[in-house]
Amino acid sequence: MTRTNLEICSKEITQRMVCQIPGELSVENSALIAKIANNSNSRVTIESEGSTYTAHSILKLLSIDIAKGDLVIISACGEDAEETVRSIGVLLMEGVSGYLHSDSCQPSLV
Repeated sequence: MTRTNLEICSKEITQRMVCQIPGELSVENSALIAKIANNSNSRVTIESEGSTYTAHSILKLLSIDIAKGDLVIISACGEDAEETVRSIGVLLMEGVSGYLHSDSCQPSLV
């Protein structure tokens, strides 16, 4: 999705959470987050330790160095922002296996 700096977001959702995945953000987790972001109609970012990264790039996600217990902020701007943030939130709470097997886990949105 291509956006300009002047474009106004119709719907923006932000979720603050503590990452609960075991260990660090793996290649598999990063790939799934990027897939969720790229399949959405929203611009998606993840913030950790004061820096903001695009969630659409596996390499950018791997550079974040998120580990269990870290505070992260997931933001999405677009028509499916809530669903996108919720999906990434579930992944960061339970990892890939939990995400793939969980239909009802819905972290609260801030």
